[in-house]
Amino acid sequence: MSDKTTLVITGGLGNLGSKLCNHLLTTSSKYKVILIEHPNFCNKPLPHPNATLLPCNLGNPTSEQHAALKLALEKADTLIHFSAVNPYPNANWSECAQSMDHTFYIFQLAVLCKVRRVILASSNHVMGGYKDDTTYGPSSIHPYSDPRLGTIPLNKALIATSGDAIAYATAKLAGERCAMTLGQLYAKTTTFVVLRIGWCQPGENLPATLSAAGSPPEFLKEGELPVVEQQSEDDMKDEVWYQGMWLSNKDFLSYFDAAIHLNVPTDEGDDGADDGSDSSSGKGGVHRNVRRGFVLVNAMSKNDGAKWNLDETEKWLGIVSTDNSMA
Repeated sequence: MSDKTTLVITGGLGNLGSKLCNHLLTTSSKYKVILIEHPNFCNKPLPHPNATLLPCNLGNPTSEQHAALKLALEKADTLIHFSAVNPYPNANWSECAQSMDHTFYIFQLAVLCKVRRVILASSNHVMGGYKDDTTYGPSSIHPYSDPRLGTIPLNKALIATSGDAIAYATAKLAGERCAMTLGQLYAKTTTFVVLRIGWCQPGENLPATLSAAGSPPEFLKEGELPVVEQQSEDDMKDEVWYQGMWLSNKDFLSYFDAAIHLNVPTDEGDDGADDGSDSSSGKGGVHRNVRRGFVLVNAMSKNDGAKWNLDETEKWLGIVSTDNSMA
């Protein structure tokens, strides 16, 4: 009988799932990693030869797929959820509704199977509405700040290709609130960690390849990319925002490593408030980021001038980023 710790990763053959899988299996021999991927995308190569692939349509699983996934989760210590129908800010409302289906299904199944830890890859786009608000300066956006969904380019021509991320962010926020609710209800058996991640590009993920488009070129909508001979002032402003949300490969992997082992509060009545206030008026009010069975933090690199506050990230994950897109 294997004594390895089983980790299940949805969207396992995508950019983030592949990076994390390869990291976990390359740096440690204690893990067994099961990758969940839609059957239509299972022709991609495994990110590591020791990974196990389980085809499953999380939005509409067959009875056989559901049974296989349930069996995997019953043996799993941790579920890491990346799966989305379209993982970029140009996702439309139909795609995002289906992404919600993925999240609600897999979270509830994880609770039923008593998976110890569930980790959601949420998105900075949940707070993208702060982008052009000049009343918010560096390190001003906390994980408990009020949500402001979507990241709208100043150059409106980019919306046709890059999207405004409003639908995309709505699906992520719905996943966050589902995690919060389930964490409160089932903290004794299943706890939830939400990482509101920045922009971690495929491959080398260098700051030099960040752009005002907000997505890698291969994921932009075909045939509508505007031809720009010289970058506009609006594009330069947007590019600074995207540089501020950069998440390096090293920080991405460190944050998720830490999230697997994080000590999440599980006591009755623990609402995460550290100021002695009651559960309805704790730090961040209704949006407080630490509750019974639930921790949510920002997950970007330490980029000069960025509005993202990483104090809670450092406190809970114990990771202090040294990567900087502006360096």
